Amino acid sequence: MGAAMVGMMKPPEAGALDALALKFRSLELDSEADLQTVLRFVKIREAVSPGENIVDTRSPRRQLTVLLAGVACLHKKLEDDSRQIYTFQYPGDFCDLHRYMLPELDQKATVTALTACSIGTIRHDDLDQLLSQHPKLGLAFWRASMLEASILRERLLNISRRAALPRVASIICEQLARLEAINIKSAVIPITQVDLADAGGLSVVHVNRIVQDLRKLGALSKKTRTIEVASKERLAQLANFDRRYLNMPDLLSDWKIDIEELADS
Repeated sequence: MGAAMVGMMKPPEAGALDALALKFRSLELDSEADLQTVLRFVKIREAVSPGENIVDTRSPRRQLTVLLAGVACLHKKLEDDSRQIYTFQYPGDFCDLHRYMLPELDQKATVTALTACSIGTIRHDDLDQLLSQHPKLGLAFWRASMLEASILRERLLNISRRAALPRVASIICEQLARLEAINIKSAVIPITQVDLADAGGLSVVHVNRIVQDLRKLGALSKKTRTIEVASKERLAQLANFDRRYLNMPDLLSDWKIDIEELADS
């Protein structure tokens, strides 16, 4: 993202910070005073178009970037321009928390908008002050970093050990669960087959075949060219999906599938 865009701010619109507030509550920040304090330090930036970088090597290093609307991905490219997606990011997610915790770590990791996005920023200096005065905020950010690590561990296991079909099914399950966590109940997953391929370490041709198989098996809808879930229970069974790594004990209870059932399948 260019320096001009980074420097432009606008006042928060009504509801602009709702996703971030929901995120903090999911991280067990139970102090409304602490929540309102940190929200006051968020600066709303101009919109980011699909394909634009939200965070890259040119981005200011002394600010934390928050996704307020849209879908993005954290990824890294090799010399041949091939891309590995580490995680997808949704409203309320911290785009570059690693740059606050370890400023010199992996500066080439890039966050790119997959759809039109709205972002906010918090200056690191302000964050230092907030964390020193509001210890519960520190715990919330610590939990966020642990959740990011948990998702990355699952992605590593997925790529290195799972067969292609459960690998893709697991990635789709994760996105559906995370969307439900922010009250987006749509069965359509807002990522493409190219994104799935780059997240799963597979070719686009291979992913296309797997998507067709998942449609035949009743997990994905046959009525659309998008990735639309027809049966989350069927998808979870095919993925052998263990939701515990997402730390959402209550959210997925309506999936009508539990760990014991998966262990026997």
